[in-house]
Amino acid sequence: MTRSLAVVVPVHNELGNIKPFYERTRGVLEKLPVSWQMVFVNDGSTDGSLERICELRATDERVKVISLSRNFGYHAVLLAGLSLVAADLYAMIDVDCEDPPELLGDFFGAIEGGADVAYGIRSNRIEPAPVTFFRRIFYYLNKWIADSDIVVWMAEFAMLTRQVRDVILAPHTTYIFLRAEIGYAGFVRLGVPYVRAARTSGKTHYNLWNMTRFAVSGFLAGSTFPLRLILYVATIIGVLFPLVVLFAGLGPGSVASLASVATFYFALLALSTIALYLARTYKNGVARPVFIVDKNKTYL
Repeated sequence: MTRSLAVVVPVHNELGNIKPFYERTRGVLEKLPVSWQMVFVNDGSTDGSLERICELRATDERVKVISLSRNFGYHAVLLAGLSLVAADLYAMIDVDCEDPPELLGDFFGAIEGGADVAYGIRSNRIEPAPVTFFRRIFYYLNKWIADSDIVVWMAEFAMLTRQVRDVILAPHTTYIFLRAEIGYAGFVRLGVPYVRAARTSGKTHYNLWNMTRFAVSGFLAGSTFPLRLILYVATIIGVLFPLVVLFAGLGPGSVASLASVATFYFALLALSTIALYLARTYKNGVARPVFIVDKNKTYL
């Protein structure tokens, strides 16, 4: 029996990229022994992206569109596509063609060869050197402090089986970080190196602020190390403080001043870290939907 493949494509104000992506990706998918559908997930676009997708759908019924009620963000878009479409295999790829659609054929070959997850490993990226440096720091640090395995360098450019898809959708969290979920799930993974290209059209929606938020979300989603760090710091201070007082020969006034400074900064670290996790726990408790579908603009 021919297997089905759903290609989930996030779209947020990508008018100039949609048609070139469709044509290039269709050429790849037509060569695969699968029945496929290209699922564009419209994340609150305001530039005519939805209309362009509908134009493609009018000529090819394999083009699907899920429209969200507003801009919910990248991971929410992927979650929507994975959740709402039934298929045997799922692929995730950006519409700007920085991640080459041709690699989908390699991913499919890896799946056919026994892998449960095939993903792209970026060998380069056109960006300022400081951004590259801090990106590498994020990846290595995130992997080091993660509570379980985490897939780095993949940037959610991947193909996976339905079994893996079901596992990564199981957690009911309002903070989705797919590479952490894929790493936690385990299964057989295969990385495929590739050279990242320039965007087909337009400018990236990621800026320094968004990248910083993404990094913090990655740390909090995959690790409780920041909470444990409070204990480690408290232990170090508890051991070192008496030694400093003893060997420095500090008087009562100096000891009090030093203790006040140490207490202030430790409290600042501890309360800020606990507040971040508490806020996430609160939002998970409220359990608002990660995304909301606009059914009037959704065509599956």
